[in-house]
Amino acid sequence: MLKLKYILKRIILKLPFGFRFNQIIRSILLLRERSFRDLFFEVKRKDICLDLGANIGDASLVMWFKGVRFIYALEPNIEVFNILNNNLRGIRNFKALNIAISSESSTQKLYLHKSILDKSDKKKILEFSQASSLMADKSNLGNCFYEIKTKNFKDLFDSFEKKPNIIKCDIEGGEYIIYEQLIELAKQPQVRKIFVECHAEKYPQYIDLHNDFIRSIKENNLRNKFRTDWH
Repeated sequence: MLKLKYILKRIILKLPFGFRFNQIIRSILLLRERSFRDLFFEVKRKDICLDLGANIGDASLVMWFKGVRFIYALEPNIEVFNILNNNLRGIRNFKALNIAISSESSTQKLYLHKSILDKSDKKKILEFSQASSLMADKSNLGNCFYEIKTKNFKDLFDSFEKKPNIIKCDIEGGEYIIYEQLIELAKQPQVRKIFVECHAEKYPQYIDLHNDFIRSIKENNLRNKFRTDWH
């Protein structure tokens, strides 16, 4: 079956506009997952979207398929960033940035999965790319890391010519670094929805920060702005 899918994909890609057709098919297949369906039905054609922790671009592809106005996507892992750019090539209303979001603008360590012993092992880097994180105490991370550029979230947001009103955040525990900035952004009337994958269930060392985040959402009456069950 996998071999047949590979052959069909090769045939499609050789057709005129084959790559665009493949992007459309990929977008449709992603909608089998509830999280991507939720994102698809929330976004609208006039939305400006921000994809934090874009990985290979699945969420960005779903938002593009819905026909949003513009998408910014952040992915700090350089190997994955290259795949992201390739997967969304030819899409004009899309811009990828090879940086991580954080509480400060600086150079920081992006830790890789514990099975990765050498940065030359590109196959494993791609296989375990979703584990990459600034949070060194995550139990699935090892000692191998990239030094990457990070950007203060508020500074990044303010720098955008087109201000996002939809934010998807899946940054492997990093949400607890920036949750206060997420709260402040959610107070802005133009921000309509923020989808956050929270990692405290998998990594209990973050439970206190997670509870502070949820409490802050409730205290600021922002429950209608956040989806903290996205994954």
